[in-house]
Amino acid sequence: MNVRLLAPAQAELDEAISWYAAQAPGLGDVFLVEVLRSIQLIQRHPAGWLPLTPGIRRCRLAPFSVQRDLHRRGG
Repeated sequence: MNVRLLAPAQAELDEAISWYAAQAPGLGDVFLVEVLRSIQLIQRHPAGWLPLTPGIRRCRLAPFSVQRDLHRRGG
């Protein structure tokens, strides 16, 4: 399965990366890695996510992995 981001989604991703990067050093990179991991999971298991409508599924990012990384770095 091929995954591509439409221009509005790419712009939103870029904005989110910038926002996280402004919150703490390296956090934008952590967020991008989480997004890329999610894309890989979608490619491997395209039917493995919550159906929203016919043909559309939702894959949420794992929020705790970002928090865990911050906790490890800070503590």
